[in-house]
Amino acid sequence: MSSKTIYREIVAGEEVEVCNLVARSFNEFIAPGFSEVGIEEFYRYVNPRTLHKRWRAGFHVIVAENEGMIVGVVEVKKRRHISMLYVEKAYHRKGIASELLNRALEYIITNSPKTKEVTVNSSQYARAFYEKEGFRKTEEEKVIHGILHIPMALTLSEKKAANS
Repeated sequence: MSSKTIYREIVAGEEVEVCNLVARSFNEFIAPGFSEVGIEEFYRYVNPRTLHKRWRAGFHVIVAENEGMIVGVVEVKKRRHISMLYVEKAYHRKGIASELLNRALEYIITNSPKTKEVTVNSSQYARAFYEKEGFRKTEEEKVIHGILHIPMALTLSEKKAANS
């Protein structure tokens, strides 16, 4: 495993590889806590056609690539919401998720400078990661369409100050 990871925008034709990565991660770390309804709803969101439509509609998608393989992805919705952040299991704890998040935040700050807060609906599995990155829980855990999530937010002025 090379330590050289490249971060870039998704290109057309990579939707299947990205969705397969997300599905593997979801199945191992998140799906065990979901109902069948939640799993079905998740897969309606994470499939190549819907990813392509969201991307063409203005969602910003950044991938992490290592040795020609996509090993991570982050998706930004409406320049203020992290809608997906997944990293291949073999690449966990190597700083890839943090770098993807930082690049997503840079995108938001650059393209939507008036945005004061970035939100995410975190899984229980990812909650500690987001807390380490400065996000705070804004509401109790919710279940919508069978999908369990914890609404969280990051105040961008605090993130900027921490990185100064």
